[in-house]
Amino acid sequence: MKENRSSNTSTMIASLFTLLAVILFIVYLAINIGLLIWSVEWIVQETLAYQEFDFYNLIFIVIPIPVGVIYVTGQWFALYFLFLVFSVLASLFYIFYSSRSDFPSYIKDVLKRNFEKIEKENGHTSSSVLRLVTIFTALLFFSQTYFILLELSGISPDFPEPPDILWLRVYSLLRASVWEEIIVRFAYIGVPMALYGFFKGKRKSKKYLLGGFGTDEKLAVYLVVISSVIFALAHLPGWDIYKMPQTLIPGFAFGYLFIKDGLHSAILLHFFWNFMNIPNLLLDIPNFENIFVLLMLFWMGVGVYYSYKYLKIFIIWMQEDSETEKKDKIEHQKEKEVKDHTAGVTIGYVCQSCGYNKAEYTKDGKLRCTRCGTESDPKSPLVQQQKKLLQSDNWPPS
Repeated sequence: MKENRSSNTSTMIASLFTLLAVILFIVYLAINIGLLIWSVEWIVQETLAYQEFDFYNLIFIVIPIPVGVIYVTGQWFALYFLFLVFSVLASLFYIFYSSRSDFPSYIKDVLKRNFEKIEKENGHTSSSVLRLVTIFTALLFFSQTYFILLELSGISPDFPEPPDILWLRVYSLLRASVWEEIIVRFAYIGVPMALYGFFKGKRKSKKYLLGGFGTDEKLAVYLVVISSVIFALAHLPGWDIYKMPQTLIPGFAFGYLFIKDGLHSAILLHFFWNFMNIPNLLLDIPNFENIFVLLMLFWMGVGVYYSYKYLKIFIIWMQEDSETEKKDKIEHQKEKEVKDHTAGVTIGYVCQSCGYNKAEYTKDGKLRCTRCGTESDPKSPLVQQQKKLLQSDNWPPS
């Protein structure tokens, strides 16, 4: 009884704090989305007039360091920016659309204090919205703890200076949110998984391209790790080596969201992560710094719980066999049992022709004597009678 009460109490606390974290996240996300929409006309005009050939209007790929492909200027630059904006807005719409039933259900369970149901059904991560927020809190806790440890060690990492021009800063953060997810998560997880599905003869192998196919395939685990390492390496040029861990762990998070929910979820988390300080740049909010610090501290507090939770999930996920591997092992075991299993005296087998007591199962379920090859039905009255005699206390006869 005490254990149940303790479990219900911890679930209640986690549920209430999670719900508050989600509400604050959605409000802050709405502010950033509003600022993004507001900035469209302003930034489009700037992109149309921008004629420089530098990093900001360079479309690049990652192999594994960034490699430039083509410069876009004028209307192509403006269209590229609009594509980035559209990707964020579409991601926002889709994540709430896909959670239209399970997210309100979670809120209802919390308000009705159905904490046993939440605990049983793992309600804290039951929808893509909840996963997005809880993974964000875990990332925030890790990131801030990492920087605190660096400071305590006397290490001050070098960071590239952000653009002096405000619209370029907003644009570059937006580009990182969308384009990095496309060239890393889509290219290094979605495309390989689609090829894997195609060569394996899986139906609808194209569904792997945009993610959201689940965590059953073991190959996806390795691709998440590989893509995260590539993501971290891509940040080394222009950054300090100490940036590596701080991008590697978010890479795991973005990759997990990609395969669990889809590309849209990874884009949205990356967008929120990059735009956290944008309201401070674009709005004149009194005491914003104090409000921001309090928000960060609260989310970090919630992140302590979810850091442990997701670390545990990731370790188990790395160790578990995929559903495909499990099926293959079961089939292999069945084939092995059919091929190698000998009945012997343990099931009371005696060959009706030669009296030998070892046999093997055939594919049609019969027993074949390993000496003379005579087949018999294991359910026949004669075999069953032999089994009873061999297993009785009166056998062998005196």
